[in-house]
Amino acid sequence: MDRAPSTTASNAGGGAVTTRVGRLLQSLTGRRHWQGRPLSELLAIDRGVLVQALKIAVSAGVPWSLAQWWLSSPSPIWAPITAALISSLTVRASIRDASEKIVGVVVGIAVAIWLGGLIGLHAWSIALIVAVGFLVGRVLRLGGSAAAQIPINGLFILALGGGAERFLDTLIGAGVAVVVNFVIVPPNHVSSATRSVAALADGLVDTLTTIAQGIANPWRFESASDWLRGAREQGRFALAAESATERAGQSLQMHPGRSSWTSSLDRLQQTNDTMQIVEVQVRTLARTVRDIAAKVPRGDGTQPPMPMASAMVNATAAAIEAFAHTMLRAEKDANPAVAGGAAHRSIEAARMKITEINGDLADFLAANLTRGVFLGALVVETGRILDELDAGLAAMSGTPGR
Repeated sequence: MDRAPSTTASNAGGGAVTTRVGRLLQSLTGRRHWQGRPLSELLAIDRGVLVQALKIAVSAGVPWSLAQWWLSSPSPIWAPITAALISSLTVRASIRDASEKIVGVVVGIAVAIWLGGLIGLHAWSIALIVAVGFLVGRVLRLGGSAAAQIPINGLFILALGGGAERFLDTLIGAGVAVVVNFVIVPPNHVSSATRSVAALADGLVDTLTTIAQGIANPWRFESASDWLRGAREQGRFALAAESATERAGQSLQMHPGRSSWTSSLDRLQQTNDTMQIVEVQVRTLARTVRDIAAKVPRGDGTQPPMPMASAMVNATAAAIEAFAHTMLRAEKDANPAVAGGAAHRSIEAARMKITEINGDLADFLAANLTRGVFLGALVVETGRILDELDAGLAAMSGTPGR
């Protein structure tokens, strides 16, 4: 009983820290959705990140000790360096990268011994060795880091000697890294990709919410231009989400626990596919709003409020948020139909706003043909967004969409 106040105070303190971190991130990024998130999500440090840190630490320490014992080397620094670089990769990529790094070291040593013996160590010979090493890496189609090993190793061997030790250090480090990747929870990038796709969804929600709030009051062309600029900026989040999702799929290749993550990966890929299309549609919607101000000018420079369109766009933002929450945060074994219930309700609420506007669209067209046409374009773009969300939910549950 005596511990309850301490526990409450501790929880309150943790909540205060989380709130302050959320406000700091919101001020730095300009995004509203940092508030209310758990501290681990705000800091981007979850269980997977901590496990990865442990793996890198083990991968660096073990090869150092092994190389000291086996090679009697006082400081076999290349063993932990190689292991640390490879241990952060996926299982499949670690095997490929380990092989390429070993090839890069062998070729680098060969180039250094061959050219170094012929021309010695001078400024121009260093430049020549680096150039030859680079060209050999291109010919062998080695990856970026492995190709860089050729000239780097060549320079080290010329300057410090010890080609055999360098090769054995790399061999030990690469071997330890591959083993550690199999033994200690293999890299799984589904969680980090989920955060990336969630960031894209949050950005789209913020963009639509800003537009909805803006057109609810008299607004100007300059404001609409800012909204369009903000919508276009979501493109970089879309690229990051696409890359992260692809990396998540690759991380499960040859992963011993792949079967338990199949459902989460499928939902992640479907959410990303949907958000990639919605991002383009949000940009189109923002451009339509900008075009209204540009092509239907008013004498005082302001546009009249559009309360019905504002409510429609706001409801669409809520539907995107509900969709992303359903798809990305649903339990692995959750019933798709039940999990998608809230998202379906949000989508239907947004469709009701469209229905209300369609009911009055003839009057809008009669009052102002050009403005009515643009309003109809907003309705169409909003409907397309909702159609994509419906299709994504249908794909998750295995039922036909609209």
